[in-house]
Amino acid sequence: MPTVGIHSTTNIPDAELENALEDVIDKNLEVNYPIEYVLKVVEIAGRCLQEDPLERPEMRDLVGALSQIVMNSIEWEASLGGNSHVFSGVFTGR
Repeated sequence: MPTVGIHSTTNIPDAELENALEDVIDKNLEVNYPIEYVLKVVEIAGRCLQEDPLERPEMRDLVGALSQIVMNSIEWEASLGGNSHVFSGVFTGR
């Protein structure tokens, strides 16, 4: 599912970024993940790597953003009708 736009932290078109990420995403996931959440994690990581410490997010903001991604991912998985166990294992230590 190609998205339109430029990724805000890398200035790489989202479609190119998605292709690059396929090389580093766990192959066991196959295509069973919502790419929009992967892009959000990449954006967060980019913000954390800012050279100027004042431009990096605060921990409370990171926790909130990552928690929201986890909850959205679990909801996404549930929308598959129980046919996937990709994110449910996050809380059981898989």
